[in-house]
Amino acid sequence: MARGASINGSIAVKCSSEWTDFWSNRNVAVCLSIGTGSASASWEPRQMALNGTRGAASLNFQILNSDNVFFGSAYKPRPVVISSLQVPGRGGTSQTVTIPMRGLISSTQMPATMAPGTYRSSFGGSNTLLAVSSPTIGTPADCSTTTNVDATFPFEVSAEVPNFCAISTVSDMQFADVAGIGDTSRNAVANIAVQCTYTTPYKINLTPSNASTNGQGRMALQSGGTDSVPYSLFQNAARTVAWGNQSSSNYSGTGSGLVQNVPVYGLVPANLDATPGNYRDSVQVTVTY
Repeated sequence: MARGASINGSIAVKCSSEWTDFWSNRNVAVCLSIGTGSASASWEPRQMALNGTRGAASLNFQILNSDNVFFGSAYKPRPVVISSLQVPGRGGTSQTVTIPMRGLISSTQMPATMAPGTYRSSFGGSNTLLAVSSPTIGTPADCSTTTNVDATFPFEVSAEVPNFCAISTVSDMQFADVAGIGDTSRNAVANIAVQCTYTTPYKINLTPSNASTNGQGRMALQSGGTDSVPYSLFQNAARTVAWGNQSSSNYSGTGSGLVQNVPVYGLVPANLDATPGNYRDSVQVTVTY
């Protein structure tokens, strides 16, 4: 379920006359009330709970009527009222009205730190109420404050928050100039910005262009020869834990729902014997979850 997601639904209300109803037409008022739901103690916003367990992690949502107004109840703040329904009598005829409704999760209602899983709330029993005013003669009474239950219309609201990861940015790794034989090693750092859903375990794999599985790559001379310069990729600043693309060498993390910056530590060894020039390599970065 994405931020800003919405789904449309409807409630069909059917009113029928009885064979014993001798009046040609009967005026009917119908009021539809929706409560807080099984997972929520509040009206605005209503809530779905992880696995339907009230008190667990929750997802806020709204139920709106056809005018994009809060779909409430006789208790708060107002139900949906059908006030002009006419049901023909004498013969068991009926009249059906369809009431549109919309469920909405806005961009401000879905925090990034939500745990993946199924969120649901049940609207059964006392969480729905249908009140009817149908006088034999005349205008129906206002049913908008009536709490008498003539019928219910149970339903369930659910949304799936999937496991998800994405890499947003990867910075370049730039080593300082190397003098060659007799010079010391060179260190450099790059950064990977990754965002995963809350509690989602993930792994980041690094694969140099030579397909090394343990992060041992080679930068190629860009012009004037075929020399190359070796480099190594590591997970820690001490440069003792290799970073490759195998289960024994890739990076493991757990999503927080927010962007996490993961440093990559690089090393070019000392005493290089290579043609002077610019050297470059590309590294494939992938995230699995």
